[in-house]
Amino acid sequence: MATSIPNPKFSSHSRSISLPSSSHPLIVTAEEHLQKLKSSEGASSTSHSLACQKLDGLKNLYECLDDVLQLPLSQQALSNERLGTWEEEVLDGSLRLLDICGALRDIYLQTKESVQELQSSLRRKRSGNLDNEVCSYMICKKNLNKMISKCCKELKKAEKNCNLAVVNKDCAVLNLIKEVQVVSLPVLESVLSFLSGSKAGSHPRGWFLVSKLLQQKRASQGGDSSTAAIEQIEIQLHLLNKNKSNKDVLEKLEGVDSSIEELAEVLEIVFRLLLKTRVSLLNIVNH
Repeated sequence: MATSIPNPKFSSHSRSISLPSSSHPLIVTAEEHLQKLKSSEGASSTSHSLACQKLDGLKNLYECLDDVLQLPLSQQALSNERLGTWEEEVLDGSLRLLDICGALRDIYLQTKESVQELQSSLRRKRSGNLDNEVCSYMICKKNLNKMISKCCKELKKAEKNCNLAVVNKDCAVLNLIKEVQVVSLPVLESVLSFLSGSKAGSHPRGWFLVSKLLQQKRASQGGDSSTAAIEQIEIQLHLLNKNKSNKDVLEKLEGVDSSIEELAEVLEIVFRLLLKTRVSLLNIVNH
């Protein structure tokens, strides 16, 4: 089993489930997925590969959690818990995660649309003044920044309110659900960071961006750049204004678009799994 690497941001929440050796194999498998995600919390890079790795790990974790919730022993264990001791906290947590993941999914879809519209404009207009095309993208980006800023605030609020206090140390299923909710937050934050960088709305401008890209070029050989996707787009637009060829810019934009699309597809799957988990929890509460 992987060893957890403490993340200062979430260190106050770190706690082992300490499942008994007789736990159901599905619960043990879920804990293994959980520990793998915990071990990646210390990595704060905004690279595409790391964001994909974390999000795919979250997808696997929720697939396993849903299987756990379908077990009669899990449903019985949760039903035996005294009413009111866990429903509000766990259900509130599931709703928060669903809202944040939904907002993040919408941000990715809108970013993908704006990048593809920009690519289409550049293909149609091979030469000449491209100010109108760039201006259209920047208008879309302004709206994106508002969405990103709101999502960041919701993530911070969720992190602050997330409580990993153990309701019943003997209820492994309940403890598992709560730990899964806690570990989901830094994963979603890393996916947002790949798109927007560490601080939404505070991206560098002009040739400082170009310099940043050139400095990272050597380091990124053999792997993807740690420059956030929106920053990569702005770099290419700046180069376009400096008479960089449309063809070169289009090639770079296609790479960014491919990265965004890959994460958007997994985000959609995770969103549906979060919804499925919430429905399962509501069914247990109501029966």
